[in-house]
Amino acid sequence: MMKNSSDIIAPQATPSSDSEKGIILADPKDLRSNRSFQEVLEVSEFLNQAENKVQIQFPNKYSEYAWINMSKYYPTAQVSRKGQPSPLPYAVDQSIGEIQYRNKKAGMISVNEHFSTKPIDAMVVVKEGKIIYERYKTMRPEDKHIWYSVSKVTGSTMMAMLEQEGKVDLNLPVSHYLPELEGAVWDTVKVVEAMDMATGLNGTEHDEEIQNSRTDPDQIWYRWAATSAVGLVPDVRERNESWVDVLRDMQRKTPGHQKFEYNSINTFVMNRIVERIADKPLNELYSEKIWSKAGMEHDTYYLESPSGNTLGFLGINATLRDLARWGMVFTPSCEQIAGEKIISDAIMEKIYDRTYVNMYDKGWIGKKNTISFYDDAGKISNRYQWDAVLSDGDLFKAGVGGQGVYISPQNDMVVAWFSTSDGDNQEEAMARAIVKSVSGHPISQ
Repeated sequence: MMKNSSDIIAPQATPSSDSEKGIILADPKDLRSNRSFQEVLEVSEFLNQAENKVQIQFPNKYSEYAWINMSKYYPTAQVSRKGQPSPLPYAVDQSIGEIQYRNKKAGMISVNEHFSTKPIDAMVVVKEGKIIYERYKTMRPEDKHIWYSVSKVTGSTMMAMLEQEGKVDLNLPVSHYLPELEGAVWDTVKVVEAMDMATGLNGTEHDEEIQNSRTDPDQIWYRWAATSAVGLVPDVRERNESWVDVLRDMQRKTPGHQKFEYNSINTFVMNRIVERIADKPLNELYSEKIWSKAGMEHDTYYLESPSGNTLGFLGINATLRDLARWGMVFTPSCEQIAGEKIISDAIMEKIYDRTYVNMYDKGWIGKKNTISFYDDAGKISNRYQWDAVLSDGDLFKAGVGGQGVYISPQNDMVVAWFSTSDGDNQEEAMARAIVKSVSGHPISQ
């Protein structure tokens, strides 16, 4: 029988080949990959039934296995690494396990208690290029876990690079770069509004009157997800629409940049623009600009749609340490792993632009994050697909099911984690507490 998330027992720091480094590995009996051949077949049979396809987006006994084996369920587009992996020296501080943060459900709890009581899969903390904490609960260091929406900032970074190169003007309308959307509401949507999740259009993921965008076949978001360009859910109404058909049917609710309204359609649009300007698929561009430069241990991959679109809004799958290296690209330690600075000061200045800070907590995601980042309430912004840009310069991006990366450039720190949960367990609050505690500026409780 497969285990539910609630059945998982927290691992102990038992002796292992990595014990001298201080890595806490998962107990073998708790590994999500520890499935019999028959169980693997059962998962595949269930998820390949059209009516069950949507279930891969939610935590359950099937996604527990699928989220570290997504290449079994979708076509993939490879992202190649090059050269020798960049070493990440170990300087583990097990006292990080005692750092506490404020959890809205459980009060003050520690990192150790979080691992014991919450369905987190793994977490790593890197400071000044050294791993100071690395812990696995249900996966192995070599497992490639899906990032879900953490993937979004890969495409937005490519767009920011193209902007810096003068190849795109983010103040032009989306239809300028995607002419198939001319004559529709996208004539009035600036590219930067899609980048900032602030188009003012309907069809959002969390900000509709009823939050059923992913499950109601008559919702804009579901209709888009059912097209062959996306392929996340079955076309149960047999509309046989294209992504262009659906997006041309969207309507304006408010002016742009009035409210942070999360919507993967914006990321999809952004990625199509990036690919056309660069004249190459997103996976190849991301490999060229980032993955091949940052000393990654492994190739990674994006999921692809049935029609061959790179699903950059949810689809990267990589190991935990390589997710941390991606975060390090935004810190001073980038020169350690890449031998060069990859993200320019000009791009960081764009991310740190606070013109629209007042729209942040007017949408569902902003309200949710303000609870976790209560110490910075009223001063948080979102920009270029980042879910939170805090007033001290720290960055946060989340993904469905509790995936996340928290980056503190000023402290040269990255916290990266994977989970198989409902995404409501506040690993982001834990990550911020770790950064603040380690850097000597703990959050006042």
